[in-house]
Amino acid sequence: MHPLPAVCLSLAYAYMFIFLDESGTFLHSPVRDSWCVVAAYVIPEHLRRKVDALILCVRRIGNNGAETKLKHLSDEQYVWFLSELNKLGGVAFAVAVDVGLHRPSEIERHRNGQANKIIEHREKMIHEAARQGLTDLSNLVRSLPVQLYTQLSCQLQLFHKILTMATLYFVQRHPPALGHFRWRLDQKARVPTAYEDAFRKVLPAILQTMSLDEPMIMLEGENYAHFERFNYPKGDEPTYLRDQYGIEARGGDVTNIGRVVRDDFELVDSAGCAGVQVADLLSSGFRRLLRGGFSNPETVARLLGSNMVQEVRNQVPVILVSLDKTADVSGGVANLLRIISTSTRPMLTR
Repeated sequence: MHPLPAVCLSLAYAYMFIFLDESGTFLHSPVRDSWCVVAAYVIPEHLRRKVDALILCVRRIGNNGAETKLKHLSDEQYVWFLSELNKLGGVAFAVAVDVGLHRPSEIERHRNGQANKIIEHREKMIHEAARQGLTDLSNLVRSLPVQLYTQLSCQLQLFHKILTMATLYFVQRHPPALGHFRWRLDQKARVPTAYEDAFRKVLPAILQTMSLDEPMIMLEGENYAHFERFNYPKGDEPTYLRDQYGIEARGGDVTNIGRVVRDDFELVDSAGCAGVQVADLLSSGFRRLLRGGFSNPETVARLLGSNMVQEVRNQVPVILVSLDKTADVSGGVANLLRIISTSTRPMLTR
């Protein structure tokens, strides 16, 4: 086999891989601290082979070379995995929900409110096809069962956090990674499920709206040249920003979130994707930690935190989603979240 030309090798470095998975059913529970989690692991392309090598070792020690889940690892082996993961240069993100706090009736109300919000400005659309597209999207959200809507809400928060924080983190460490985004999610069946189909349709539109309320943080003085392809060019800015939100967008000021998400988005078999296996071990690890399942929770919390990034204003890096009533987390969970927060790596390099 001939070696790749140098130009091809350099282009391979201009990618950011984002691997995602979830843990839990997201079904309502009558018991508090019934946590479900979605998690992601983000790493530049040139470091991905290290992920492959780590998962190969995990599979050997955990499940005789086969795909390894958290249940296959002892607490000590999982601690080793998190320690080794911390050396690779990627970052983890997590969103958790306590389904013991979420009544199905209130999730339905939240879901229907989101569906109504999608069509709030439908009549301002000039083209009938655009109006029908919003109607179809609204109906799609309204049709989701409550547990899938809960999962969707968590995944939307996760994607938004990745867009706002991973770009800020890697523009300081490897700017070419912002040139392309490769999203890899665990596919649950050979044929995409109805939920997976809905998720792909709903994701770009809602993320674009979320980005207006919480725009991406751009660090002055850093090299965003590779990311510019995702900004609306001058003259092509979306008019709805002015018409609906009063924002005068200038070319290069507003990111086309849909293009970032659709850049390279695939549902993959986790058995053949080391990065998704990392995301699986992270999501299940966070879930077990919050549910009190580790014999050494403080150690696991510290190591999970060491794979995460310091939040703005030192907020807890694990996002806690609430679609219903809110309540303080239990003392044990609060302590673990504090350990995670104090163990994160710095966001800024200077």
